[in-house]
Amino acid sequence: MKLNRFPYAWRLTALLLIAVMLLAACARATEAPASTAEPTVVPTEVPAPTPEPAVTKVIQDFETAATPYDVSGATASLGDVAYNGAASLKSASTEGEWHTVGVNLSSGPVDVSQYGQLCFFVYDTTANNNGKAANTVGVKLYDASGASVERYTDNEGVGDNRKTKTNEWVDMCMNLVSFTEIDQTKVEKIEFTMYWAGDYYFDDITLVAKGDELAVKEMPKPAGPEVAYTFQDFEAEDTYYTDYQAEVSLDTEVFHGGKSSFKAFSTEGEWHAFGAYPAIRPLDLSAASKVCFWINDTTTNNDGKADNTVGVKLFDASGANQEVWTDAEGTSNGKTVTGEFVQMCLPTELFDQVDLKSIDKIQFAMFWAGTYYVDDIEFFAPGAAGVEKPVVVADFESGEAFYPDYQAEVSLDTEVFKNGKSSLKSVSTEGEWHAWGAYPTPQPFDASAATKLCFWINDT
Repeated sequence: MKLNRFPYAWRLTALLLIAVMLLAACARATEAPASTAEPTVVPTEVPAPTPEPAVTKVIQDFETAATPYDVSGATASLGDVAYNGAASLKSASTEGEWHTVGVNLSSGPVDVSQYGQLCFFVYDTTANNNGKAANTVGVKLYDASGASVERYTDNEGVGDNRKTKTNEWVDMCMNLVSFTEIDQTKVEKIEFTMYWAGDYYFDDITLVAKGDELAVKEMPKPAGPEVAYTFQDFEAEDTYYTDYQAEVSLDTEVFHGGKSSFKAFSTEGEWHAFGAYPAIRPLDLSAASKVCFWINDTTTNNDGKADNTVGVKLFDASGANQEVWTDAEGTSNGKTVTGEFVQMCLPTELFDQVDLKSIDKIQFAMFWAGTYYVDDIEFFAPGAAGVEKPVVVADFESGEAFYPDYQAEVSLDTEVFKNGKSSLKSVSTEGEWHAWGAYPTPQPFDASAATKLCFWINDT
């Protein structure tokens, strides 16, 4: 039987079509979804950097990056008189009035806006105001645009400032709030103006952080060269005392300097103490770095040698005292040598239990009995900013450096005196008001740099 092929072909075609449609539907069902655009992210704002806190600092010390320049009436240069380091800004002039010099503050503009004060040190060599310097200083600041503002150290609003002192460093500070007419974030240079002709030095221009306004005024003055000052030289009586098991006197045969020394003698026992009074009593040792003395030890109790240490006790005016031995930690002393003067020194910082501003006496302690000579007790302090050195202008040891003025007979007296061998004696038997005087050596005497005048008087 012959088969009909058409219906079969139709059915096959229909089945293929259905299969294709099913495959297309499955493909659509599993097709990945179309990608969508990412949402726009709003950028995060970057915060402005927090300014670093202001720290008090020197912005011009004239040691490396200073370029002085002339402005008017004065020559600007780097000077060799310095508050710190080796250089400063020097203003030099010989005539005229109003003298100005300037200098850059740094290698580029300086932001002073976060600071409270601008401070500097000034050294004035003039003496045109009744023998004193006593000057104010004009201070002008310039910003990067060339704008400027000037204030004087005694202007209202700049702060309290002293006036200059002849041949002394004086600190001065200006409140920066009074310099508001310039861009304080870009300050480039500073100028100083002085009225009188002469030499002036400026050093250590400093920015002071708000809240640190006393930082510059409390800065210690730089130490100058160490100078030896006399504590006691034992050239006169009543300069020494005995404390325990010691006979004391002046000795004119064994001494280190001058014509006599302090002798302490004992023949038996252990522990012997003796002491001396300072030439100025009480004495301010607060600026001194060390106290030194010379001692000659005649004993031979340590294997035929002296070889002793010394106890040194300082007393203040209240009676408080503290003893430090010459071999204490922080010292570099040797021991005594038989029959020789040896210098020993003790740092004053070791005496932290007494008031160094009012030292009344010094005392020595030795273990062995014997003879000891002490001479030339000294203290060392900075020559420029340390303890004042007394200058004797009349000691009444010779000559006729005295005179009567009213109802007084005057003469030298060799029986009653404070130091040396004589004093000035004034005698009167009647009347009221008596006057007499003395001439200084040299005459005339320059007392402009002195802080006080002192004398000793015995009233009968």
